[in-house]
Amino acid sequence: MSTTSSVTTSSATDAYGNSYTTAVSNDQLQSEDFITLMLTELKLQDPTNTVDSSTMMSTQLQLSTLEANTATVEAMESLQATFEQSALSSSSAIIGNIIENGDTDDEGNTKQYKVSSVSMTDGEISLTAYELTGYYDVYYFDEVSSASDIVNSSNEDASISLTNGDGTSYSFSTYNKTYEDLATEISQKSGITASVAQNNDGNYQLIVSISDGSSSISQSNSSLKYSQDSATSYSSTAKTISYNNITKIY
Repeated sequence: MSTTSSVTTSSATDAYGNSYTTAVSNDQLQSEDFITLMLTELKLQDPTNTVDSSTMMSTQLQLSTLEANTATVEAMESLQATFEQSALSSSSAIIGNIIENGDTDDEGNTKQYKVSSVSMTDGEISLTAYELTGYYDVYYFDEVSSASDIVNSSNEDASISLTNGDGTSYSFSTYNKTYEDLATEISQKSGITASVAQNNDGNYQLIVSISDGSSSISQSNSSLKYSQDSATSYSSTAKTISYNNITKIY
C-alpha cells in the first residue's frame, strides 16, 4: 500500500511479476492526485497490455470540470450569503420608522406601522411592526407644589379653551378650581384626557392630551404657562410584514 498526497492506493503483483493497482481510497480526490495516479499506473503497466491513456485523460478532464463546477457553486453560495447579510444590514436602518404596506382600515384609511425589528428566513426579510392607532398633542403645564393648588383665585372669568383637530372647542373655568378638579373636568370630554402627575422633585404637573393632533389652546383672563409636544400610540399586538410589501417609509 502507498500514499500519495491525499490518495491511498493498494497494489498487487500478477503471475508475471507485474504490479498493478487494486484499490484507491480518497474522500476528496484532487486533480493533481489523479495525475500522480495516472503516472504511477503508466509506470507499473504491463508492456504487453498497455493502459488506454485516452480514457484516463478523459476521466481527468471530467474530474477537472467537476472541480470547476463545484468551485463555482461554492462561490455563488458565498456571494449569496454576503448579499443576504448586506440586505439584512440595510433593512435594519428602518427600525423605528413608520411604514405603510397598503393595508387599510374599515373606513379605507391607510394603516401605518412602526418597525421594531427585522429578521431573515430563507432569504426573505420580514419586519416586526406595531400598528399606529392614534396621534396626540400633549400639553405640559408649569409645575405646582400640590395637586390641590388653586388654578386661579383672582378672576371669576378666568378660563381655558381646548380645540381639537376637527375644530370642536371646549371651555373650562379655572376660577377657584384645583388642578386635580380641572383635570377631572377636562377628561370628561371625548378625545381629551388630563391628569396631574407628580415628578421626581415632588412637584405636580397638569398634563393634557388631545387626540388626532392639530389642536390648540387659548386662555381668557388667565396666563397659565405650558409647553407642547406630540405623541403617538400603537397596538400592543405585533404584525409581521414582508420587506418587499413596503409601499412607503416615513
